[in-house]
Amino acid sequence: MKVLHVPCYHCKDVLIALRKNISVLSPYRRIGVVATAQHLNQLGAVVEFLNSCGKEAIAGGQVLGCSQEAALGIEKKVDCILYIGSGMFHPAGLSAKSEKPVILLNPYSETLAALPAAESERYRRRQTGRLAKYLAAGTIGILVSTKTGQFSLKRAREFRKKIISGGKTAFIFAGEELSPANLLPFKVDCWVNTACPRMVDDHYDRPVVNLEEVESLSKM
Repeated sequence: MKVLHVPCYHCKDVLIALRKNISVLSPYRRIGVVATAQHLNQLGAVVEFLNSCGKEAIAGGQVLGCSQEAALGIEKKVDCILYIGSGMFHPAGLSAKSEKPVILLNPYSETLAALPAAESERYRRRQTGRLAKYLAAGTIGILVSTKTGQFSLKRAREFRKKIISGGKTAFIFAGEELSPANLLPFKVDCWVNTACPRMVDDHYDRPVVNLEEVESLSKM
């Protein structure tokens, strides 16, 4: 079956918040600009406006819950990263991976502010806690979503072989709806998620850690 992807952009003008609060960016000369999908069409306008204000702006592109590469790919060229979107999930995750300050431009509340240090620290503490529980677990459940764009069975199988060789027991659980209620009957010590990374924020009865977080352990 063919799948047709239709871009859907938000109509809110992101420059309204930027013009009102441009002084927040005064400490930074080189600015990397990233956005969620619904604001991607305005990246060019933001870069053009910042350049007209004497900044050196670079468009990084789209950030996803499972990928911050658009921002990490340009962080060495900039003094800060300007995130266009709402919520703390994407910027907190980005802050945990990047050494550069993350500034939040929220078109809906028309605010521009640095990511609170407490929010970044909270993200790191929760991530550390999840990884500690994974390391202590003996039986691992590996979650695979069958939804388009999230299906990662090959990665799940490769990961299962690796952790079995390390002495843990592991099973793969695949399905379209990987909800806390659907997974409640299965007896595992920890879930390793290969689907949407936001699942770690849902209320499962056992700890959930993203595969990317587990893989980062081998790089430490």
